[in-house]
Amino acid sequence: MGSGFRFFREDLCDRCGVCFERCPVLELPPEEAKRQIEILISGDAGASLVLRRCVTCNICEFACPQRANPYGLILERHNEALEDRGLPYIARFIFPNERENMWTSTRVLMDDEELALLRSWEDNLNNPRKEVLLTGFYNNLVPFIAGASLLEELKPAIVGSDMMFGMGEDAYRIGFFEEAERLGRLAGRRFSEMGVEKMYCFMVVEASMFTDVLPRKFGVDFDFEVELLDSWILDRLKSGKIEVREQLDMKVAVHDNCCGRYMDGTLPGATREIVKLTGCEVVEMRHCGERALCCGWAGTVPTLFGPTSSNPLHTLLNLLQGLYLRQQEAEATGADAVVVPCPGCYVFLSMIKVLTDGRVDVYLPIELVQMAAGETPAHRNEERAWDILAVTSNLVLKWIFSPKRFFPGPVDIDMPLPEARAGDAARIKLFARLYHSAIVQNRLTRTAIAAATRAIIAAYRVYLETEKRRLLRT
Repeated sequence: MGSGFRFFREDLCDRCGVCFERCPVLELPPEEAKRQIEILISGDAGASLVLRRCVTCNICEFACPQRANPYGLILERHNEALEDRGLPYIARFIFPNERENMWTSTRVLMDDEELALLRSWEDNLNNPRKEVLLTGFYNNLVPFIAGASLLEELKPAIVGSDMMFGMGEDAYRIGFFEEAERLGRLAGRRFSEMGVEKMYCFMVVEASMFTDVLPRKFGVDFDFEVELLDSWILDRLKSGKIEVREQLDMKVAVHDNCCGRYMDGTLPGATREIVKLTGCEVVEMRHCGERALCCGWAGTVPTLFGPTSSNPLHTLLNLLQGLYLRQQEAEATGADAVVVPCPGCYVFLSMIKVLTDGRVDVYLPIELVQMAAGETPAHRNEERAWDILAVTSNLVLKWIFSPKRFFPGPVDIDMPLPEARAGDAARIKLFARLYHSAIVQNRLTRTAIAAATRAIIAAYRVYLETEKRRLLRT
């Protein structure tokens, strides 16, 4: 790959360690934080606690008083590892040009109505429009959320394809810089050809790539205005265009998405305003706002590069313990629900809820607005969570008999999503039938699954703490 991208400003870094002292994952004492930034700069990956634990939440980037971008240094180290060793087989889960990807695989379990929605959004990319609503690739795992009547005027304008790969955000997060830049330029060209002047985004992931990451890190500028869908919804709530007919009267914890720190931090404020206007009380988690924890999904990133990267069990365990930590923080507030502005967080926090029999319901802001407006949202997130578990089960099963590593190839945004192989589709459907059946969906089995999941997570946390102490002694 030979990346020439350098985002870390070593000339500005004074090794103060504030970046890792304020990190909500590491929470290191000052002297150890200083030592860890020195280790990271030296390139000693084997001794770096940061590279083994970083969930790419980007808090360090905003915490750095010198604006040296330590997050960029972490991503540069990932880029080097990607160039040298490639990625483990399980990483095919996130690349839309790989047949094992979660979008291709999940479509196997979608109904005709959802599939028709996805096809229409892909077709709309060929139609000139001045205003569009961009559907995000994680949003496309739950296309039913676009059925809300309050989106009626925007529905003809919904465009997007899973092959756009979040405008390169996941590629950027794992240090695949060349792909992030290339996808950004291709997407910009496509929307310019469509004549787009205003873009609303379902997901802050895509919005932050257009407004912050691609222009500031890669010099890719766009000739259209970008606004979050949540901001559009909030404006209509305030103006009365969306009428609140019923005060929901719930306690709600807000999960602040990691990309929400971009765009001048407008998303966290908008989410809380929406929650309050629907008649809910906001209760804050221990880690919130500028120090909010990742939902847990990005906790898979360090396991793609570390010493255990050939074993997907570490990837899954890191995911589960991160998700469970966020769920525990939400439950500790006494909240009735946790609201997440990101469909990716929505899917994966729903997954840990079903696996651990969690008490707190998971909602998107748009679903709260639907309920307050007198509409019943589809709210099939827990059903879809079991579908994602079926997809994951098939991937792990295939890993047992598959090569351990691969080097990702570029994604072509003009290509359709590859179809799942017949064998994959059959296994996924088999797993899904099992997980949705009475064999699993009964109180006894669900309780046993929850107890086992919590015990496994507890044991894995002991392992992580032991490894942390060992590295800190090194």
